[in-house]
Amino acid sequence: MNRFRKSMEGIRATEELKTNTLKYLEEQRKSRDCRKRHLVFRYALAAVCLLIFLAAGGYTVYREPVSYISIDVNPSVELGLNRFGRVVSAEGYNRDGKDILEQLALNNLPYMKAIERLLENERYVGLLKEDSLLVFTVISEESDSMIEQLLTNEAWNMYDAFTYTSDKVCREEAHQNEMSFGKYRAYLELAEYDESITVEDCHRMTMQEIQKRINSCGGHGDTEKEENHSRPNRGNHGGHHGAGR
Repeated sequence: MNRFRKSMEGIRATEELKTNTLKYLEEQRKSRDCRKRHLVFRYALAAVCLLIFLAAGGYTVYREPVSYISIDVNPSVELGLNRFGRVVSAEGYNRDGKDILEQLALNNLPYMKAIERLLENERYVGLLKEDSLLVFTVISEESDSMIEQLLTNEAWNMYDAFTYTSDKVCREEAHQNEMSFGKYRAYLELAEYDESITVEDCHRMTMQEIQKRINSCGGHGDTEKEENHSRPNRGNHGGHHGAGR
């Protein structure tokens, strides 16, 4: 305000007029400062709201599963993966599967790391007997690349596992029947050859038992299907099929 006072010194006017003018200018300055602070506050509040919105949206994207892997022997475990390939859900579909997941922290791990941790678990390995059949079933728009990663993984290759693809319709039907979609896909395949088989029957069967029934069923003897459903050599694609009756 000093420069305003100096500018007023050369002006011939009553002291009252000068005082009122200076008072008016001071009030205008304060008003402008107040408006500026108000605008800054509004912009800051908008920025905070935007950050909260983006953070919430980002968290939702992170937590949303877009791909699934069913891992079945007798224990049945399903992993839900987000768009970044990290585990955001892990579900057991029988007593053994649930008990094993209680011992393992798989959430937020890259899916191959989660699978390695599962295959290194003592209890899980104890269930992989010599005649056991380990089956991986994948639901994903990136299923080919995911299976390729499985095929080149050392831990996975130790067990000469089968690999299949499936779809979300199969998964929904499987969950309606309280079964992993990997095991349900095997049931659907067996049901193609044996109409007497039921979901309840397959609930009580291991993957190896289901596969033996498939192999022994009449009408399943053509060479191509025999090759597709025999235990694959290490590193080969075993039984890579979609779901369907």
